[in-house]
Amino acid sequence: MQNRLFINAISTIGQVIISGLTYFFLYGIWIRELGAKQLGVWSIVWTTTYFAAMANSGVPVGIVKFIAEAHIQADMAKARSIITMSIGITALLNFLICIVLYFNASWIFHFLISSSESAVALQIFPYALAAFWLLNISNVFMFTLDGFQANYLRSILNITASFTLLISSYLFLHKGLWGIAIAHIIYTLYILLGSIALLIYYLKTPFILNLQADKRLFSDFVKYSLKSQVGSITTLLYDPITKFFLAKYGSLDAVGFYEMANRLVTQIRSIIVTANQVMVPKIVETSLNATSHFQRLYAMMFKILAIISTPLLFFFFFFAPLISLVWIGKVEPFFVLSIYTLIVGWYINTLSVPAYISNMGIGQLRQNIIQHIATASFNLAFGVIGGYFLAGYGVVSAWSLSLIISSGILIYLFHQKNHLSLSILRFEGDRNFFISLLILIVAACFSNYFLAESSTTWVLVFVCYSLIYAGWLVWIFKNTPLLLEMRLRFANFLFK
Repeated sequence: MQNRLFINAISTIGQVIISGLTYFFLYGIWIRELGAKQLGVWSIVWTTTYFAAMANSGVPVGIVKFIAEAHIQADMAKARSIITMSIGITALLNFLICIVLYFNASWIFHFLISSSESAVALQIFPYALAAFWLLNISNVFMFTLDGFQANYLRSILNITASFTLLISSYLFLHKGLWGIAIAHIIYTLYILLGSIALLIYYLKTPFILNLQADKRLFSDFVKYSLKSQVGSITTLLYDPITKFFLAKYGSLDAVGFYEMANRLVTQIRSIIVTANQVMVPKIVETSLNATSHFQRLYAMMFKILAIISTPLLFFFFFFAPLISLVWIGKVEPFFVLSIYTLIVGWYINTLSVPAYISNMGIGQLRQNIIQHIATASFNLAFGVIGGYFLAGYGVVSAWSLSLIISSGILIYLFHQKNHLSLSILRFEGDRNFFISLLILIVAACFSNYFLAESSTTWVLVFVCYSLIYAGWLVWIFKNTPLLLEMRLRFANFLFK
C-alpha cells in the first residue's frame, strides 16, 4: 500500500512538472505570435465553457470516493455501475448547459469584449464547448483511475496528452485563435480515447459499464455528489469571476498576462496538491477499517505541505522578473505583480488542503462547501471594490485576499469540529523557517523593484539570485529536522 501511494505521488508530480513545462512553452509561443490581447480573448472563451460543468460538478468527488469503496470491497459490479451512472449524468447535463451557453454567448462576449474581438470569440466558442464537453466525459474515466489508486496511469496519459496539445498547437498556430481551438479538440479526443483504453487495461476487460440499474446505489451516489455540488459550482466561478472583472475593469491584455501568471502559479501548486490527493482513497480506507486515527494523518500532511510548498512556490516569487523576461520578452509589471499576489494567496490556500482532503475522505463536506462559498463571495465583493478603485491590480488582489480568508475559515472550522489544537501543526524549527521566508520576500520585493527600474545585466542577476536562494535552501535544510527525516525516509525507500 505504501509503495502504491509513493508511486502515485511521484508519477503525479512528474505529470504536473512535464505538463507545466509544456504550458510554459505553449504560452510563450502564443504570447509572442498572437499577442496578449488574443490570448486574453481565448482565456475568456475557454473560461466561459466552465459553466458547462456546473450541473455535474459534484460527480468527480463522488466517483473517487465510491470507486475507492468498491475497490476496497472488491465489488467490480458496483464500480462499473458508478462509471455508467457518472458518464450518463455528465454527458447529459453538460450537453444541456452547453446548449444554454451557446444561445447566450452573444451578449456575454459583447459585454466583456470589444465588438471587433467578440466576433472571433463567437466563431470559436462552439469548438471550445465541444472540447470542454469531451474533457468532462474523459474526467469520469480519469477519476475512476484515481479511485482504483492507479493515478500513475492517469499521469502517463496526461503527460502524453500535453505533448499532443503542444504539437497540435504548433501545427495549427498559423490559424490564430482557430488553431488554439482545433488543438484543444484534438487534445480532448486524445484524452477521452486514452482514458477509456487505460481503464480497459486496468480492469483487464472491455466490459467497463454496467447497464443494470441499482436504485439504492444511484440514490447514495447522487446524495453524496449533491453535498459537494454547491462547493464545486462556486469553484467553477472562481476563474470566470476574476477574468470577467479583469476584462471589465482592466483590459484584454491584463487578462492575457493574468492567464499566464495564474497558469504558472497554479501549475506549480498542483505539483504539491495533486500528490496529496492520492491520499483520499487511503483516508477512505482508514475511515472504513478504523485502523488508525485520520487526524494524525492530517497533521503529518499539513507539515509536509508547509515545508515543501514554501521553497517551491516562493522560488517563483523571487525570480518573477526573470521569468517575465524569458517568457514574455520583457519585464511586464502586471505579470510580475500578479505572480506576487497569486503566490501569497495560493500558498495560504495550499495549507488548507489537508483539512479539505480529510473532509473528502470521511465524507464530511459541509466545511469544504463553506470554504468554496466564502471564496466565491469574497471574490465577488472584493473584485467589484478592487476593480473600481485599482483596476486590474485590484481585481487580482481581491482574488488573493479571498483565498487567504476562506482558507483560514476552513482550517479554523476543521480544528474546531475535531477538537484539535493548532499546536499539532507546528514542527521543530518552524519559527526560524518562516522568519527566513519573510526576510527573503521583503528582500525580493525591494531588489526586484529597483532592478526593473534600471538597465541591468540579467544573467548576472540570475546568478546572484540563484546563489542566494541555494544558500537559503541549505540553511533551512540544516535547521528543519523534519526535512532531514523526510530525506532519510526517501533514501531508505529507494535503497532498501
